[in-house]
Amino acid sequence: MTLMKIVDGQEVECSDEEEAAIRAEWAANDAVKAEDLKLNGYKYLRKEAYPYIGDQLDMLWHSMDVGELPKSNDFYNAIAEVKKKFPK
Repeated sequence: MTLMKIVDGQEVECSDEEEAAIRAEWAANDAVKAEDLKLNGYKYLRKEAYPYIGDQLDMLWHSMDVGELPKSNDFYNAIAEVKKKFPK
């Protein structure tokens, strides 16, 4: 498949040299992505698997509220104040 480019608003075919350079750049990018995935793939999987940060913070606050975790005063009090100000 021949690659196309836009020149002066018109679609034209890339030269063989341009196409070779573009495909070489794509291959290099694919190699970089593959290496990154090999080294850091777990980060992407974890990011997708973790609950939303708001949900994580809510779980933390509720654990503190029922005494499962010690109450970190600044964190706990700030959340408690908002919940008090805007009850369910």
